[in-house]
Amino acid sequence: MNKIILSLIIIFLLAACKNDMMKFEKHSSGLEYKIIEKGKSNIRVKQDDVLELVLSYQTEDGKVLFNSTNSERKYMRKVSKPAHSGGSFEDGLMLLNIGDSAIFRIHGDSFLRYSMLYSKIPKEISLDDYIIVSIRVLDIVEREEFDEILSDRYHESEEVEMEILANYLKNANIMTKPTESGLYYIETQKGTGVQAELGKRVSVHYTLTLIDGQFIETSLDKEPFSFTLGQNKVIPAWEEGICYMKEGGKATIISPSKLAYGNRKIENILPYSTLVFEVELIKVY
Repeated sequence: MNKIILSLIIIFLLAACKNDMMKFEKHSSGLEYKIIEKGKSNIRVKQDDVLELVLSYQTEDGKVLFNSTNSERKYMRKVSKPAHSGGSFEDGLMLLNIGDSAIFRIHGDSFLRYSMLYSKIPKEISLDDYIIVSIRVLDIVEREEFDEILSDRYHESEEVEMEILANYLKNANIMTKPTESGLYYIETQKGTGVQAELGKRVSVHYTLTLIDGQFIETSLDKEPFSFTLGQNKVIPAWEEGICYMKEGGKATIISPSKLAYGNRKIENILPYSTLVFEVELIKVY
């Protein structure tokens, strides 16, 4: 399916929002949805599937925030568990079969913050606003094929990584400038306790995802992670980023691979992967 056809699909789905056919049904999760077209497949999307999608989302007054057809790359996404209550993007995905197209109406703050991982919600979107999400499921991608596509097209060089990071920052409405090293440090809650600094021991809670939203790991179901700053026990991004924090503080730390694992593959983290950490500084000793 070429880019022109994909663009026409998006235009059709968005246009559907503005006429009488857009009478949403309501799922048991609370999600408002409308199936626009049923595909010929009976294969239902399920959690942990990797999907190839056509995806666009916009404000209710028509401002497009994202359109996957603007990129030359395939848009792929792993189906995670519902990211929030009240009807989520993930709930909607699991209503669809391969080939289906649909429109969802989702609470804007929840959708952008938890499903799309925006660290800063666009100022024109208030807490009461909704987002209109238009989607078509093109295919379910086999895990082996997904890993091969990622390695060949998205993890081949630092140059490609920086292009993907730039698109991520734009889509997530992140205006923060990087530090001299290339780190993005975004304070989400100001700490009031002891300042972290090299030589001090710290305890932190963290959640790690990739910039495509793939969850990697968290400490939230375990004891806080403790280490001493300045002893090279953690990646450079942590050595730098946590030194900006005080006890009780929370921050998003976006680490290009040069401040993490570089061109190495570490378990589920492929070469040239930008990492996104949500960090809370619990204690400084």
